[in-house]
Amino acid sequence: MRTVILLSLLLGTVLSSLILGYPPMYYIYVVHEILFLLLFFWFFGTIILKKYVNLLEVFTLFLIFFFLILSPVTKGLAPGYNSQYTGDPITHVDYLAAEIGERPYMSDNERKAAHYIQQVLQEKGFSPTVDENVIVLTEGFKKEAVIFCAHYDTVPGSPGADDNASGVSVLLELSLVESPEYTIVLAFFSGEECGLVESGYFSYAFDRKIAGVICVDTVGVGEDFHISSLKENRFTSFFLSQVVYGLSDTGIPSIGPLYSDHVPFNRRGIRAIGLTRSVNRKYPHIHSEKDVTADNAKLVETGEAVQKVLYHFSYSETPYLFVYEALLLAATISGGLALGLHKAMDRLKVRKEYS
Repeated sequence: MRTVILLSLLLGTVLSSLILGYPPMYYIYVVHEILFLLLFFWFFGTIILKKYVNLLEVFTLFLIFFFLILSPVTKGLAPGYNSQYTGDPITHVDYLAAEIGERPYMSDNERKAAHYIQQVLQEKGFSPTVDENVIVLTEGFKKEAVIFCAHYDTVPGSPGADDNASGVSVLLELSLVESPEYTIVLAFFSGEECGLVESGYFSYAFDRKIAGVICVDTVGVGEDFHISSLKENRFTSFFLSQVVYGLSDTGIPSIGPLYSDHVPFNRRGIRAIGLTRSVNRKYPHIHSEKDVTADNAKLVETGEAVQKVLYHFSYSETPYLFVYEALLLAATISGGLALGLHKAMDRLKVRKEYS
C-alpha cells in the first residue's frame, strides 16, 4: 500500500508541475525519464529484490523533495545584479524591419543590416570586425569566452521584426564591462535561416575555449520567456540554463522550443542555450510578411535578463558555483527530509500494528 502511495505522490508531483508550470519544464523532461527508471526498479524491488524496498522508498521521497526544492534554492543562491538596461531596443527593430526589410542570406539588404549593426556598435565605442558576421570581442582576464549571439538574416519575404531583429536589438543595447573576468563576445550571425551556416562555421573557427553560449532569438512577441536547451547534450547545457534561470526574473528552463545559432555549439559539447518567446511556432508571424513589429516591453525584459547574465560572467570568477551549491544544498535538504519522513512512516506503521 505504501508503495502505491509513494509512486502516486511522485507521479502527482510531475503531473501537477506540468499543469501549473512549476517547477520549470526542464525538470519535467528529466524527471519523467527517472520516473520510468524508478518504476522499473520498483517492479523488481517488490517482486525479486524485496530487501531493497526501503532504499527505493527513501529514494522516491528524495526525488519528490529534490524536484520541488531545487528551483527556489537556485533562485535564492543566485547573486543579484542591477541590470541597468536603459536602451531603446525597439528603435533597432523598426529600422531593420521597416527601413531595410527582408534580409535573406548574402543579399544586399543583409549587407545593409550588417552595416547598420556595425555603425551602432561603433557609435557605442566598439571596434567590431565585419565579414559575414559582425563580432565584438572584449578581452577578459580569462581567455575563456562567453558568447552572446543573435542572427540578423531573415527568410525571403519576411521583414523579420521578431525573427530576429528582436534578438539583435537586445544585444545592441547591452552594456559591456571594461576588463571582465571572462572574455565577452557579441556575435551577430548571418545565415541562420539557411541552416545555421555562419554560426556553424564560427563554432569551429573560434580559437578559444568557450564557457557558455547564449543565443537570443524571437524575443519580441509571446508571453512565456523560455531558456531553451536541446535534447542533445541537455545535461551539459543544464548548468548554463540554471545560471540564466537563477539570474532572470521570468525565464522558464525548457527543452527544445528554439532551434537557432546555439545548436552548432551544443553539438560540440559546449554549454549553449537559446532565449525565446515564440515557442513551437505558435505565432503566425514567424517566417511571414506579418513579422513587422515587436513589443518593446518584452525586449527590455529580455535585455535585463541578458544583461544580468553578462554582468555575472564579467564579475564572477566562478560563475557556475552557485548552481553547484544549489544542487548540493537541495540534495542535502531532500535527503534529510526523505530519511526523516521515511522513519516517521515506519513509526506510524509500528504503532498501527500494536494498536
